[in-house]
Amino acid sequence: MKKVIVLLLFLTIIFIIWENVSFLFVEDEVLGQIPDEDLNSNNSIMVYSPLNEKIIIPIVKEFQETTGIQVNYLSSGTGNLLKLLEQKEDMPLMDVMWGGSREFLDLHLDLFQPYKTIHRDKLSPDFRHAEDYWNGFNILPIVFMYNKKLVDEEDIPKSWEDLLDPKWKGKIAYADPNNSGSSFMILSALLTLNTDGEEYNWENIEKFIDNLEGRILPKSSDVYNGIANGDFAMGPTMEEAVVRLINQGADVGIVYPEEGTVFITDAVALMKDAENPEAAKIFIDFVLSKKIQGYMVDNFLLRSIRDDIIFPDGLIPMSEMNIMESDATQIYENKDTILDIWDSLVN
Repeated sequence: MKKVIVLLLFLTIIFIIWENVSFLFVEDEVLGQIPDEDLNSNNSIMVYSPLNEKIIIPIVKEFQETTGIQVNYLSSGTGNLLKLLEQKEDMPLMDVMWGGSREFLDLHLDLFQPYKTIHRDKLSPDFRHAEDYWNGFNILPIVFMYNKKLVDEEDIPKSWEDLLDPKWKGKIAYADPNNSGSSFMILSALLTLNTDGEEYNWENIEKFIDNLEGRILPKSSDVYNGIANGDFAMGPTMEEAVVRLINQGADVGIVYPEEGTVFITDAVALMKDAENPEAAKIFIDFVLSKKIQGYMVDNFLLRSIRDDIIFPDGLIPMSEMNIMESDATQIYENKDTILDIWDSLVN
């Protein structure tokens, strides 16, 4: 019989402070199990992640201290991952992709291998791959944010079409979709709004660009910070950012578009040529565990993909949220072409 290593969080309290992020674990939970002879002797994994390092660092630190498995990570965008993989030839580069969008993973399934996590029965089927090539890690709905000092109650934006209304000209905050995944998701929503049988509605984009008046921001954080600071009246952005600012006392409001919202699903997946796949599976189980998912909710206001975790305070339940229908994977397949057209219209 194979000897099996079972990794547990024992009935102890572990409290860690790392870069102003506190981490608290109480009670026990099985995180994963592997045959000990299958664990690579170097006992380390390489993780590639586009997530914010404020998320990466405390979770990686806790994983290392809990399991004894060393984690090396590279934090960069998904586009850079493709460039790395194109240049690597036959050399294994990484074991886990942690945080890329589900659309990116769906378009590049040849880079990954299926893994059925031990937490599978707790994950919403809507946020995991049907054949287990990836699992969602968190959900980021797109909402409208507005500055209450600059927007009268009767003018609060409620529809995607409000982004096309000339009365908002020069008052909308929006980041460059070449740099921002959330901005590209917003662009995809406008492209699929009122298409009237066409594949994409580029007239919407022309109106939207006209309303921006050339004020296209470098990164996503400039959107919600710019609205909170009063540099802009309103704009589409990530739900968690708005709720976090509201909790911090910012005089801003949040609206879920009446036609429906779109959302980003950050996912985690096992690389096809992982050098230490068994340790990588433990890492995947770890980040999908109830403890880590609860930590993400409590500290970052991110929605969990687990069905046994309550959504963060200040957020409406997913069941009450209208979801906009769109073929996001098909849009991402045409991402380069769409961005080329966007750039030509902007310039």
